[in-house]
Amino acid sequence: MEQGHKYEKVTIITVVYNAVNTIEGTILSVINQTYKNLQYIIIDGGSTDGTLNIIEKYQNRIDLFVSEPDNGIGDGFNKGISMATGEWIGMINADDWYAVDAVENIMKGISNDDFVCCGNIRLIGANGIERDKKSKVSWLNFGMYIMHPSCFVRRSVYMQVGQYDIGLRIAMDFDMFLRIKRFGYHIRHVDKIVAYMRMGGVSNDTVKMHREELRVMKRHLRGVDYLLSWAFNYLNRLRWRYFYKDPLREPINLQS
Repeated sequence: MEQGHKYEKVTIITVVYNAVNTIEGTILSVINQTYKNLQYIIIDGGSTDGTLNIIEKYQNRIDLFVSEPDNGIGDGFNKGISMATGEWIGMINADDWYAVDAVENIMKGISNDDFVCCGNIRLIGANGIERDKKSKVSWLNFGMYIMHPSCFVRRSVYMQVGQYDIGLRIAMDFDMFLRIKRFGYHIRHVDKIVAYMRMGGVSNDTVKMHREELRVMKRHLRGVDYLLSWAFNYLNRLRWRYFYKDPLREPINLQS
């Protein structure tokens, strides 16, 4: 690997709460990265299901570990960022995992002038169906169309734009990246599969997700930008409510 900015230290943050069945895969995907200049931080919200026992198995490969009650995912992100010492920060939560060369591909795909970048993810349904999703940077006004598990942000950017909003339970990443955009940062897209994401968790509640996204749009967008985003959000809510059936969320009919 080339030296210089492409071998800058990268901090990976995992936020977890009661994920005994999936946390080990997440940890292994981080500690087995081909990119070696990593700091790994795990923020646990006070798990009671055996998650801590699995984390302890890998304590010699984890740089910092905190387990205490918190105020949700955004609070965990903020704690991790406050402890980070890497030039870049990536976040992979306990239901997701990285491709083995994820960080290396991101760092090879950026330049010295980049401060924010994102890649693509592969969604994994409980029914076994998979689908690739590309980050769509130009669609950001309309929702979180860049894939958060694939995103890497310079620590200096977080220091400038502020913390994740812990009042948001689902759209805290959408709020953060609209703030990053408002501050004038270009978001580079690296066209590689960076992470794998299991369908489930809080973001599966599409009604709450669309409501929170609308709150964020009202907060950050004005004029025509807001009107277009509002209309898109409204039509999306209608589509999900009456028409669209996501095959990743649908059980397989074993009798067919």
